[in-house]
Amino acid sequence: MKLVGVRPLSEHYFSLYSKELQELRIKHKPGLLPPFYADMPKTLEDIEESEIRYLERCEKNGTFITDVRYFFLILKNILFKKARSA
Repeated sequence: MKLVGVRPLSEHYFSLYSKELQELRIKHKPGLLPPFYADMPKTLEDIEESEIRYLERCEKNGTFITDVRYFFLILKNILFKKARSA
């Protein structure tokens, strides 16, 4: 497990995701801070798009660089925009 990454899901919620996203999620380690905290999506479709965007950036730019960028975006949203988990 790493600091920034997609959250582990139950089998039920994992089955709701598209096949493309399921395959991308399996390739990457889970994390404590979900990447959608950087975007703050409202619906399941928005969350899927946010996770696809994060995972594709990980593959294109490298995991470390992407995680550092997302960490600071997430930190900004938590500290200044009061983002909280439900």
